[in-house]
Amino acid sequence: MQSLKVKVLGDEYPLLVDNKDLTEAAAQQVEDLIKSFKVKAPELNQQKQAILAAIHLAEKNKHCENSLTDVLAELERLNTKIEQLLKSI
Repeated sequence: MQSLKVKVLGDEYPLLVDNKDLTEAAAQQVEDLIKSFKVKAPELNQQKQAILAAIHLAEKNKHCENSLTDVLAELERLNTKIEQLLKSI
C-alpha cells in the first residue's frame, strides 16, 4: 500500500492505495462527474451532486460486473465445448 493525497473539488483526501495512477484517475473522474452535475443540476447542493456522481459510478460498476459475469459464463461454455470436441477426436 502506498500513501496518496488526492484533491476533489479543492478538498484533499489522504488515502492508502495499491495503484496511485488508477486512484488519481478515479479521483479525477469523480471530480469531473460532480462538476457535470453542477452544470446539469445547479439547484442541488454539492452533497447531492456528489451522491448523484456516486450513483452514476456505482451503476457503471454494476454494468461492468454483469458484463464480466456474462463473458466468464460464455468462456466457461466455450471451454466445455472445446473439451467435449477434443474428447471426441
